[in-house]
Amino acid sequence: MTTNLEDFPTELFYSIFDYFWAHELFYSFANLNAHIDGVIFHSQLRISSENQNIIYTPNRVLSLWLTSSPICLEEFTNIRSLTLIKSNLDNLVQLPPQLSRLCIQDTNLSLANIKLIFESPTLINVQLKLHHKLSFFPSILMVNKDFSNIEYLTINYILLNDIIELLQYTRKLKYLHISLFGINKRSITNFSSIPTVTRLICLSMGISFDILCSQFLSIYFPNIQCLSIFTSYVDQNLFINSLEQLLTNSLCFVKKLNISAQFILNRTLTNNNDNNIETISSRFRTAFWIKRNCRATFKYCDDDPHIIRLYLQTNKRIQARPSRFLI
Repeated sequence: MTTNLEDFPTELFYSIFDYFWAHELFYSFANLNAHIDGVIFHSQLRISSENQNIIYTPNRVLSLWLTSSPICLEEFTNIRSLTLIKSNLDNLVQLPPQLSRLCIQDTNLSLANIKLIFESPTLINVQLKLHHKLSFFPSILMVNKDFSNIEYLTINYILLNDIIELLQYTRKLKYLHISLFGINKRSITNFSSIPTVTRLICLSMGISFDILCSQFLSIYFPNIQCLSIFTSYVDQNLFINSLEQLLTNSLCFVKKLNISAQFILNRTLTNNNDNNIETISSRFRTAFWIKRNCRATFKYCDDDPHIIRLYLQTNKRIQARPSRFLI
């Protein structure tokens, strides 16, 4: 029995077409036959501003990618995903009513933009990859801290104080990916923890590792299961002690660990145990780390023999194949 392309269910075409940009969809499938043309006509579209030659109906656009000046979004009533590159939200009074994903790259955000984003009731996934440090002032947001529905948050440039303040307005957060660049001189205000967060990726620069553990990780994320930390120069003993204390007392549910830190090591001082790489390595061969199935590897810096980078990772658990003789 021969099956023709047009015999496939319309729902299958919709599922396939979701993976194509609008120009790819038209160039690849248009004018094949009347049935597929009809499916394309009723499909939700993904539009990029780099392809201006595509004629489309705004209410059919599902995903929009803008690399130029912002356009009027009021007619895009069904848009789910919006990506702005070198563009901002200055011309918007409110976000599209169905928007669940927002990505902003290579631009600056005003306080009005921040207010618009974090007061949106529909946004689930927010990615802010900005030119400048994101400064947050609680006074710009409404009093109700349970208003935001953001579950996935990425910010590439923010102070430790500001992310702590901001987290109090994202109480439904599950995934956090941040790059911390320093800490403000003002005191850090402690708030309640966010138990919904189970995955955290943190790049830490200009913050000592013990402060990162004691004033941030141990307080706000009690249910972390996947933890990734990338930091710069640390004191090896203070680093190991802080990490062991963090995992013992605060982050008891971590199943997957990925830590990268940089030490200064003088390899010529072989008689000094504090600077001996084997001594450091042996700290990660104790029962504490064996129980957590972690393995430490070291890599010397190519440019400076006195600098070494540590990679501490959870080993992948090998799934034993079930025997065909077992009942």
